[in-house]
Amino acid sequence: MKIRTRSTGEGASRRPSSRPRIRTAFWYLDPAWPRRHGGRHVTGLEKAALTTRQQVADLIEQRTPEIVEAYEASLRAAGNAIAQSPASLDQALATARQIVADVVTSLRVGQVEVDQTCKLLAWDVGATRAADGVHPRESVQASSAFFHAALSTIFSHLPPGSRQVDTLTLITLALERGVALRIRESVAAYTGLLVDKIHEAQLDERRRIARELHDRIGHGMSVTHRQLELYTLYLDKQPDRASVKLATAQQAIQESMHHLRAVTSDLHTRQPLKSLEKALLNDLESLGPDGVAARLRVNGDEAWAPPEVLDEVFLILREGVRNSLRHARATVLLVNVEITPNELRATVEDDGCGLPQERPADAGVGLSSMRERAELLGGRLLVNSRPDNGTRVDLSVPLKGRLLDEPARRRSC
Repeated sequence: MKIRTRSTGEGASRRPSSRPRIRTAFWYLDPAWPRRHGGRHVTGLEKAALTTRQQVADLIEQRTPEIVEAYEASLRAAGNAIAQSPASLDQALATARQIVADVVTSLRVGQVEVDQTCKLLAWDVGATRAADGVHPRESVQASSAFFHAALSTIFSHLPPGSRQVDTLTLITLALERGVALRIRESVAAYTGLLVDKIHEAQLDERRRIARELHDRIGHGMSVTHRQLELYTLYLDKQPDRASVKLATAQQAIQESMHHLRAVTSDLHTRQPLKSLEKALLNDLESLGPDGVAARLRVNGDEAWAPPEVLDEVFLILREGVRNSLRHARATVLLVNVEITPNELRATVEDDGCGLPQERPADAGVGLSSMRERAELLGGRLLVNSRPDNGTRVDLSVPLKGRLLDEPARRRSC
């Protein structure tokens, strides 16, 4: 077999090169190389680098559980909030496995590669941490802990011959890209959930303002209107009684103005009730249910219920009483309150015309306001009504068992 040689000078000759054979063998080692390098064959140095990266990729893949374990230990040692939530911790460890897999892939293809499906988990991570109230600084701390745990574990197991600068650089860049991409996506999901919470808080505040205007100011306007009607009715034949109704109307107007100022100045509620029974009695008297047999019964110790609960219960019952007197055309009205250490139960019952089976959409906010206040107390409001057979409103509110005040509790010990 005749071998051709190329002269570099007169009389000079070289041994035949074996590189084509090496390049051909390397071509089959990694068919993707020609595509990544413009169709050219690779050199022996490139073959050695590829072999080293493949070995490092295999090593990192084998050490994935150790990396994840070191990451979890770092989170727990730092007291990170993510480690305190099982759901958040599971997501963090799953993210760590994904990033390590991206590093392995990057080493095998020779460039940084990040699996784009990681965005799905990153979105879940952001939503979960926002729902759990995990502060963003905890996420930043967790990212730093993972970066340190991954690099420390990988570098501690790399053999000396595999620590080329290119390989180490690719590992570091793949880690950085994987962490940064997931932080960006999770922050977007975190922010989105917080925006939703802000919107819901705004809706809650609007509903609260509507309740305050309806139950406090609206009630005062209703009382004023009723008292002025009675004033007109009694003016000619019973002027003394008419004067009383006019004074009551003026007092109701003043109270409404006070409540309006409270609503407009930071929505401060009025002082909690000192006595639910007295407040209900005063309310029945101010509404002036002429021709209506009204009865009020309160059983149990009001001290078993917190003042703020009694205040909300009063507003609920007052709305029920007002509906019976103003809209039901009732002749009998019964209000009953039962207070025990663990629960408050109340009913407002009348013999009026009842509620229509189909109520228009603009029928008012009275019943919805009563239900919302009951739900805010952790309680329940039920309304039973049939046309021409009256209406019964049942309210139940759980209490925390305030059996004894602190001095009495100490004396009993």
